Amino acid sequence: MSDTDKSLSEMDHLEDLFAAARSEPTPVPQALQAAILADAQQIQHNRTAASDTSRATGQSRQMPQRLWQQFISAVGGWPALGGLAAASLTGLWIGLAPPSFLPDPVESFASYSSGSQLVTDLDYDVSFLVSDEVFE
Repeated sequence: MSDTDKSLSEMDHLEDLFAAARSEPTPVPQALQAAILADAQQIQHNRTAASDTSRATGQSRQMPQRLWQQFISAVGGWPALGGLAAASLTGLWIGLAPPSFLPDPVESFASYSSGSQLVTDLDYDVSFLVSDEVFE
């Protein structure tokens, strides 16, 4: 066996240690518990005072967010929106002016053929079609 393989007896010993740790809960220090409860009581008091004030003045508790604010918060805030804008502009730049090893999509979409290009590509002589002898 290699050094990384553990025998079953070592694993059982480790499991016994974990079981002992789970059976004995760690007590929270009294000072920490008192500080947490005092902080929670202060927050509850501030919230009830704020809700009482808003009821007395007739204002709603929260103003509804505008669509743009909802979008910004859904994306992840202004830093994420900046990254989204940078990535979008980078993609647009690469799409419009691609590197030399990529095909140019604008050229393939914008390429069109005019009538003069079609006439030069034909195999037969256009002067034959234009001549009056054909139509007589």
